[in-house]
Amino acid sequence: MPVDRNSGMWNPQEETLTKEEKRLRDEKNLVRIFRHAYSNSPFYHERYREAGLTAEDIKTLEDIKKIPFLRKPELQEAQRKNPPFGNNLTVPINKLSEIFVSPGPIFEGVVAEEVEAMLNARCKAFYSCGARPGDIVINTFMYHMVPAGLNIHMGFRRLGCTVVPTGVGQTAYQAIIMRDLGVTVFTGTPSFLAMIGEEAKKGGIDPRGDLKLELGIFSAEPLPDGLRKSLRDTFGILARQLFGTADLGTVARECPQENGMHIEESLIMEIIDPNTMEQVAPGEEGEITCTMPHKLANPIIRFRTGDATILREEKCSCGRTSPKLKKILGRVDQLVKVKGMFVHPVNIKSVVQKHPELGNYEAIVDRPQLSDVLTIRIEFEGTGKSLPKNLEEAKEELEKEFKEVLRIKAAVELVQKGSIKETKERIVDLRKME
Repeated sequence: MPVDRNSGMWNPQEETLTKEEKRLRDEKNLVRIFRHAYSNSPFYHERYREAGLTAEDIKTLEDIKKIPFLRKPELQEAQRKNPPFGNNLTVPINKLSEIFVSPGPIFEGVVAEEVEAMLNARCKAFYSCGARPGDIVINTFMYHMVPAGLNIHMGFRRLGCTVVPTGVGQTAYQAIIMRDLGVTVFTGTPSFLAMIGEEAKKGGIDPRGDLKLELGIFSAEPLPDGLRKSLRDTFGILARQLFGTADLGTVARECPQENGMHIEESLIMEIIDPNTMEQVAPGEEGEITCTMPHKLANPIIRFRTGDATILREEKCSCGRTSPKLKKILGRVDQLVKVKGMFVHPVNIKSVVQKHPELGNYEAIVDRPQLSDVLTIRIEFEGTGKSLPKNLEEAKEELEKEFKEVLRIKAAVELVQKGSIKETKERIVDLRKME
């Protein structure tokens, strides 16, 4: 009997909170974690004392704006000066259940209460993406030191799945393992599953006919529409995405609607303008900033992730009530504001990749008079595979597509192949040089 992967919830009570219920819970949790950090973490106590805050100054959710932001380099510097935890450990080290080394490197300790909250978040995410008790899951995330592999492993085990802890590497053998064990769910990066598919074919394994794979749950990389379709075509699977970080764990996950990722209900999330540090309205681009109420051993409060997104609050037909992240746009240090709108290389790339006759590109922002001007230079072969062969008609078509994606007008300049060097800096802001 086919498994229903598109209905139901792991924790309906949490996943259908009203706005007011969520607000009241966030307010209570914010006050609790702030006072806990102030009283038990020398790192936070000093930060907040210098900001003129006392333990009693945070009373409402609105008061979160009084709390200083936190960035990863500050944690790194604190641990460098005061190893191993940078004076941000609130319990004796031998009371920790695990200690991970997150990318940075950062030592990160957890206690049992945190693990339970993490497992609940993982189960909600995996179930929302389509995993079910009884699935056989191949986990290709790294287990070595970093938290990803083990945390994901524990989440699937709590869900009631059998986990095959392969980790990364040995691409060809991963396909054999999936075939021989009848694996039904893959979790890892989408690019790694694509590589497995290629190696499987080379080894005489038909990814669609010889494997029992039904679902891919992907993280750590974007899952663009083209790659999602390719994985579906190759393996015959549902392809779903979740977003998380080593510091925060599960942040958001897709549901069967596949049109955004529901925010993990336990988080207190803000989307901020990285220039003004003010919260932005739904529908506007900004930086994901999170407070983790249940992270007690090494508190994380108003943590700026560096990831850009757009918040969506419309009702979802899956029944979950938490808002969604439309998608991860990229890193905020690559965001450039033009005519009041954020522009990111990912947005530009999404248009360029649709057309095989286009090559390297660069965007130039200038202000020759009083208004911003955005010009996108793109290499053009002129073959007419998906765009008109006529240069002017191709430019008009691209300018129309860019306006839909960027929400501002951009002038397109088509140049010969080889005219643009491939660099990390895809957007050149000439206004900074004025």
